[in-house]
Amino acid sequence: MGDLRSTVIEGYEAFAPISRELIEEARRCFPGGDTRMSAHYAPYPLFVERAAGCRLYDADGHALVDFMNNFTSLIHGHAFAPVVEAVIEQVQRGTAYAAPTRSQVALAQLIRARVPSVEQLRFTSSGSEATLMTLRCARAATGRQKIMKMEGAYHGSYELAEVSLVPRPDRCGPLAAPHPVPIDASIPRSALDDAVICPFNEPALARALIDRHAHELAAVIVEPVLASMGMIPATPEFIAALREATARHGTVLVFDEVVTLRVSHGGAQAWYGVTPDLTAMGKIIGGGLPIGAFGGREDLMRVFHPDEREPVMHASTFSGNPISMAAGFAAMDALTPDATQRLNALGERLRAGIGAAFARHGIRGQATGLGSLANIHFTDAALASARDSLAGVLRSGHVNQLLHLEMLKRGVASAARLMYCTSTAMGDEDVDFALAALDDALKSLLPGIEKEKPELLV
Repeated sequence: MGDLRSTVIEGYEAFAPISRELIEEARRCFPGGDTRMSAHYAPYPLFVERAAGCRLYDADGHALVDFMNNFTSLIHGHAFAPVVEAVIEQVQRGTAYAAPTRSQVALAQLIRARVPSVEQLRFTSSGSEATLMTLRCARAATGRQKIMKMEGAYHGSYELAEVSLVPRPDRCGPLAAPHPVPIDASIPRSALDDAVICPFNEPALARALIDRHAHELAAVIVEPVLASMGMIPATPEFIAALREATARHGTVLVFDEVVTLRVSHGGAQAWYGVTPDLTAMGKIIGGGLPIGAFGGREDLMRVFHPDEREPVMHASTFSGNPISMAAGFAAMDALTPDATQRLNALGERLRAGIGAAFARHGIRGQATGLGSLANIHFTDAALASARDSLAGVLRSGHVNQLLHLEMLKRGVASAARLMYCTSTAMGDEDVDFALAALDDALKSLLPGIEKEKPELLV
């Protein structure tokens, strides 16, 4: 038998030979074989043929319980009947009009009722566009240029949003004044110069940085849970410090709730009891279709009013398209407080079960998260920041990847970074299925971990 990695990969390739054939064709079309970086993983991803409820069906004929839900966007799972019906009805009446529609107003009113800080809003085609427009709004409203973002935060696919997403230890600088770290060679110097990087969950350091840069700081943008860097929740003290310091200096506080809107009926801002100035949304508000939205205080959103002398430009061909509006309304209307509470209970059951499975096998591990969100980590150290999360990933090496592949073989799909989320299509039995698969996967990996990564053992 070879080393642990080659053994697991050989087993995965035997599990998914048709996907292996399909990736070769795809690689002739796409660099690496996929058109979305976040959905790719080695040695190749499973090709999905269809999905229903909480299950995916891949090209090799396997059924998998889907704990990824297109990176948290499918709050009701796949092919949710009210969404399907709403989309079919709307498609028959047209897909996009370049005109306002009643469906835009209906979804906007639902969002405003659920998130009281959103006095006015605008729709976009993605969460990336939503966060980008909050920053443009803040710059126009304040006349300032720089943006503070958190180390490890991902706000979309544009330059500033990806600065210091991965705080590499050899480049990230001191905790009290982190260096802006480009995610890749495409990030221009200007984006680094415009970014003030704040360490996550460090209230005193955050206040000091805001005070130091207040004269040039248009906005502070924060994910209440660091999603891409391990589902690390903010502490209440940290969120409160951001609110106090930004309010004192007239700096716009932006909550990026593209992922966290699901954690309570009013989003993470309701969970923490803090009112931001602007909020970016996406994912669940579209019912599985492309969407984003941003909004907040009416005086800030006024910069987009066409009657302004120089309104902030926001034109987007598919923003507010009636199909996304119809799907979004159907999905959000079905997401009642009781449904959210049940989702969060499933998330808690999942996180607790993950911790128990690691403990049974004597492997250092835990699950972080909030509400219906979870992430597995091969470490028992306290996790409060992106630096903590990245340190755990670097220590565990390729074991993260191998657990992901072993879970796929056992019928459980998650993000390759071991991010999980629950959907209303799930019940206790689906969570228990995943936990049983995790128990078996860890048992299978344990001999290789003992031999190659003994530092991961308790």
